[in-house]
Amino acid sequence: MHIVMGAMNTLLPKLAELVVGEYKLQKGVKGEIQELQEELTSMTAALRKVAEVPPDQLDEQVKIWASDVRELSYDIEDEVDTFRLRCKEHEHTEPFSLKGLIGKATDLYKKAKTNHQIHNVIKDTMDQVNKVAERRDRYNIDNIASRPTMVTVDPRLEGMYRKATELVGIDKPKKELAKRLLEQECLSPSRQQSNIISIVGFGGLGKTTLANLLLQDFKENFDCHIFVSVSLNPDIMRIFKNILLQLDYKKCLLTDEPWEMKQHIDKIIELLRDKRYLCVIDDLWKESAWDTIKLAFQDGHTGSRIIITTRSKIVAEHVGGGVYELKPLSDDDSRKLLSKRIFDTHDGCPPSLVEVTGKILKKCGGVPLAIITTASLLASKPMCSVEWEKLNKSIGFGHGNSLHVDNMRKILSLSYNDLPFHLKSCLLSLNKYIEDQVIEKDVLILSWIAEGFIIEETQPAGTSLQEVGENYFNELINRSLIQPVHRPVHRRPLDRYTEVGVDVHACRVHDMVLELINQLSSEEGFVTTLLLEDGQQASALTSAVQKRKIRRLSIHNSNKSDASPEAREQLSKVDDCSDLESNHLNNLGKLRHLRYLRLHCLQVSELPESIGDLESLETLDIRRAYIWQEILLPLSFGKLGKLVRLLSERVKLPDGVTLKNMKSLQELVGILVTLHAVSEIGKLRQLKVLVFGIILNNFCKSDMELIPKCLQMCPSLQVLFIVQAPTREYSLDFLRQVPSGLQKFVSDAFFQETFPRWINSSLSCLTILSITLCGMHILPEHLDKLAALPSLRFLGLSVLHANSRKQEHIVFPSRTSTFLCLTEFQFDCRMMFLKFRHGAIRKLHRLVLKFDARMTTNFDYGLENLPSLRHVVVQLRKDFPEAQDDISKAINDHPNHPSLDLSFFS
Repeated sequence: MHIVMGAMNTLLPKLAELVVGEYKLQKGVKGEIQELQEELTSMTAALRKVAEVPPDQLDEQVKIWASDVRELSYDIEDEVDTFRLRCKEHEHTEPFSLKGLIGKATDLYKKAKTNHQIHNVIKDTMDQVNKVAERRDRYNIDNIASRPTMVTVDPRLEGMYRKATELVGIDKPKKELAKRLLEQECLSPSRQQSNIISIVGFGGLGKTTLANLLLQDFKENFDCHIFVSVSLNPDIMRIFKNILLQLDYKKCLLTDEPWEMKQHIDKIIELLRDKRYLCVIDDLWKESAWDTIKLAFQDGHTGSRIIITTRSKIVAEHVGGGVYELKPLSDDDSRKLLSKRIFDTHDGCPPSLVEVTGKILKKCGGVPLAIITTASLLASKPMCSVEWEKLNKSIGFGHGNSLHVDNMRKILSLSYNDLPFHLKSCLLSLNKYIEDQVIEKDVLILSWIAEGFIIEETQPAGTSLQEVGENYFNELINRSLIQPVHRPVHRRPLDRYTEVGVDVHACRVHDMVLELINQLSSEEGFVTTLLLEDGQQASALTSAVQKRKIRRLSIHNSNKSDASPEAREQLSKVDDCSDLESNHLNNLGKLRHLRYLRLHCLQVSELPESIGDLESLETLDIRRAYIWQEILLPLSFGKLGKLVRLLSERVKLPDGVTLKNMKSLQELVGILVTLHAVSEIGKLRQLKVLVFGIILNNFCKSDMELIPKCLQMCPSLQVLFIVQAPTREYSLDFLRQVPSGLQKFVSDAFFQETFPRWINSSLSCLTILSITLCGMHILPEHLDKLAALPSLRFLGLSVLHANSRKQEHIVFPSRTSTFLCLTEFQFDCRMMFLKFRHGAIRKLHRLVLKFDARMTTNFDYGLENLPSLRHVVVQLRKDFPEAQDDISKAINDHPNHPSLDLSFFS
């Protein structure tokens, strides 16, 4: 029912705009709109109560009512959008003249007609709203939270009692955790949290099974042991009673007077005092639950151990101690588990079923529960590849009624039910993507903004919608509902605009989670997905579409490469809008309600004039055009008054286009540097993000002085990215000053021949800095200036030495007051040698080095002096075995055992 909430998020602000905006409505009409607002706001409050109840527990009458509200909210929004556009059409700007007077008279008639029309629309709408409200009262929606439910068996119970002989792929994580578990060193009170290990991972990975196996294997090493399940909505008193029972204390159950919470906690503390205990706290969802439970374990023996299992990395970090991320099974272990469940042997799969088994296991994604669930379905089928192929195509929660399928559905649904309503809408929006698709983070977040899924009440003061959207994205990752995709080392230059200083640039959705999303989306009519079979024409689906009320449509071609040319042309308009040519854009201007437009892999040299008719457009994304395809913006571009961001790689602003009326424009990405473009950009006082594309050859070096003047006219600028110059003659030494509020500065292919004079501690907001230095030596005072930047989190330095053959040493000194926030350092230099002294960069997590190993003889970088180091990436010129050995040894000797990604370049 959260989908209705998403619709209300966009509808209510539009109604408010009608009342206070420049629509010149009559007083009576405004009053009717306000009455409609009040009724819809009341419905929204009731819907929030409904959204908190798991879908399978909702009364059917409530579901029907919520569905009616959803459709009604969409219909109202359509009417409001249509009215707003009509008002725009009636605006008259004729100068004073007889013709102008006639025009104004015509406008007055149209205004009266418009007020009459909106009055009729609102009257009809209020009739519908009142009918829905009456049903709400009749069914007592506000008090029907959920229908009575039967007490169900915990779906994880089977995993706790599974025989060790049935388990596959668990030996490695068990050994790694056992090593941590049995450390016998005496810990000081300040390191008490080190007694805790949290096992984190996706639902169905086997966290409960692993924790229980550790408990059974090692409980004899402790004075007592405890296993309690917390669950999504925990009864803390029941949990404490369970702990007391396991500690063989039954008095609390025999007394006539119920114990209070404090009595339970005090008694557990008393029973555990001076004892070494091993405790498993399974299925922890909330920080608040841990904050209460931990009170009972605060005075335990320092040799005690607590194992937590949770799906949330945020919860694990809140608990403290060690975090162990449980990984999916390998392909080999996945095949063994499936074979064991079906054939009762690890290698019993017949050759005729090997290929289809591989397809099935790919969908399971190494999740043991998914493999076991699928095995239960396959076991009832004939051992025939045709039958298994049928099952592979139909695998999902809607197929099969076995206990395993039901358990799988329940376990994954728990994660979904725990989401706040705004995150549910964001998660369901992933339904429009196909299996295994890499979904770019910034594209996903911008689509959430356009849909109205990012709500004001989750937006802290001073943050942008994109920043809030990034928090949403990270929360879905931390809840193990989407899988992070880390940025690759080599990327196109402008990709770095969104990726520099960012570790995770995209995500994938596990097939089983995607299946859950598809099922929920279908039930609630969120996204309609249509699949074109091989060669099927998109027009063939027209009749099917017309019979249904569709709010969001996603069309997938099962084999686009084999489809007919006509089918590919039809699909190009809806399937990610990719490979578009000029004729595909002819009618683009008719999409006047469009807020977000992404045109992928354009094959055009200019955009059509009709772009200027998209008066609701907020985001225009034309990145990923064919390599270095220059695209000319239309003269009508300046009419896009609501445009917030233009994202491109090489886009040229034509002479004659003015940007002064584009009051909403905050992001310009990929704009080619011309005299006209620079002069127009200086008029954008609200501009926050500026990414210059290549400087054209007719832009003289003397014209470079215009860029600082342009920047001075943009006081709100937070991100400045200068990508590429046509020749090495261009440098950034002319840049003497940058806006004081700058947060990110990246210059990929420009060269600083002297150390930038504007780098100093006054840039208090600068968090990301990446520059290229040429023909100069890095001196201690340069490091001091960098170290004094108070907010710097990411530093990228590329150093080019044209004539130097002597290896140069750069030493990061031991100072506690330098690089206070730096977490990532990227260094690209052929001949420089780094050395980190103790305490130099205490928070550094990630180190990226690129150099020529043949020019470097000393690999003692002092990595052991970086106490927070977790990841090291090294790129070497040519294969050099001695360098590889020395680097690997330095990494292995580090107490954190950071990960090492070693690659080569030519």
